[in-house]
Amino acid sequence: MYNEGESSSDFMGEMALQNENVLWEGKPFNFGFPSFTHYRITERRIVVEKGIFTKRREEIQLYRIRDITLKRNLLERMLKIGDITVLSTDTTSPSYLLRNIRDSVTVSDLLGQAAETARLKFRAQELTEIQVQ
Repeated sequence: MYNEGESSSDFMGEMALQNENVLWEGKPFNFGFPSFTHYRITERRIVVEKGIFTKRREEIQLYRIRDITLKRNLLERMLKIGDITVLSTDTTSPSYLLRNIRDSVTVSDLLGQAAETARLKFRAQELTEIQVQ
């Protein structure tokens, strides 16, 4: 069922992720140094796991994303990496930074398309988008 060192809530979280289509996953580019951060974008959410001994997991539902910003300096453009900032209506993480993402332009575009698809799927609209008739 699940490993002995793993709690049942960890197991249930992994089972939920297995039922989702993973669009992209990766780690930050740290110029050869190990990274203990793992990013995963599914069709429903962004999942960020950090840590070695104590694992911290954060999730942002894609339908809550309001804006995506990509920042790349000259060196980052040459290395094809960049920082993606996600602005959302999430209460715990309204602004989240995905650092040193490889092929950041493609990942940023993928994230924007996935967020739009999730908004349409869950029929999530902003107050400014609702029209009074």
